[in-house]
Amino acid sequence: MAEAEKPPEDSVRSKAEAMALLEEAEAEAAEAEALAAAARARARAAKLRREVLAESETEANAETAETEAAETAEAEAETAEAAEATQAVDTVEAAEVTQASDEDADEEAEEESAGETVEAVEPESKPAGWRRRMPAILKVAAIVLICAFTGLSGYLAWQDHEATEREQRAANFVAGARQGIVNMTSLDFKRAKEDVQRLLDSSTGQFRDDFQQRAKDFTSVVEQSKVVAQGTVTAAALESMGENSASVLVLTTSRISNAAGAQDEPRVWRFRVTVTEEGGQYKMSKVDFVP
Repeated sequence: MAEAEKPPEDSVRSKAEAMALLEEAEAEAAEAEALAAAARARARAAKLRREVLAESETEANAETAETEAAETAEAEAETAEAAEATQAVDTVEAAEVTQASDEDADEEAEEESAGETVEAVEPESKPAGWRRRMPAILKVAAIVLICAFTGLSGYLAWQDHEATEREQRAANFVAGARQGIVNMTSLDFKRAKEDVQRLLDSSTGQFRDDFQQRAKDFTSVVEQSKVVAQGTVTAAALESMGENSASVLVLTTSRISNAAGAQDEPRVWRFRVTVTEEGGQYKMSKVDFVP
C-alpha cells in the first residue's frame, strides 16, 4: 500500500521543477531582451552623438574660416595704413632734417664769425685788463707783506722781551740767594747785633720767623765766642724758577776765627736756598744744607 502511493508525489515534484525551469527561462529571456534593448539604445545614442559632433565640427570650421578671412582683411588694411603713415612721417622728417641742417649751418657760421671777433678783441683786451689790475695786486701784496713783517717783528720782540725778563728775574733770584748767604756766613762779634739785623732784613717767610726767635741767643753766642767770619760765594746756580720764587744752589767758603783758637780757618758750605720776591726785593725764605 505504501509503495503504491509514491508515484503521485514524484509527479507533483516534476511539475514543480518544470514550472521553475520555465520561469527561469522566461526570466532569462526577459533579461536577454532587456540587454538587447539597451544595446540598441546605446547604438542609437552613439549614432546621434556622432551626427551632433559632425554638425558641430562643420559649424566650427565655417566660423574659423570666416574669422580667418576677417583677420586677413583687417591685417591688410592695417598694413596699408602703416605704409601710408610711414611715408608721411618720412616726408615730415626729411623736411625737418633739411630745416635743421640749414639752421645748424647758420649757427656755425655765426659762431665762427663771433669766435673770430672775440679772438681779434682778446689780444687787445687782455694786456689792457692786466695793466689795470696790476696796481691793485701790488697794493694787496705790499699790505700782506707789511702785515706779515709787522706780525713777525712783534712776535720776535715779544719773545726777546720774555727771554730778557726771564733772564733778569733769574739773575735777581740768584743775586738774592748770594747776598743772603753772604749775610748769614759773615759775622763780627764787635757788631753782632747789626750783622744779625742785616740777616733778618735779607730774609722772609718761615726762615725769618725762626731766626728772629733765636736772634738774641745767637747774638750772645757770637759775642761771647768772639767770632769773626767772612763768607764768600764761590758759585751759585738757578735750580728752578716759578712765578714768585726760585730754588738756588749756592757754594760758599767762610773763613772763621774765634776765641777757641781758630784763626782764619776755611769752611766750605753747600746750601739750597729758596728765594721769594717780596715787594720788588728777593729774600731768603728757606735754607737747607746740602751734604
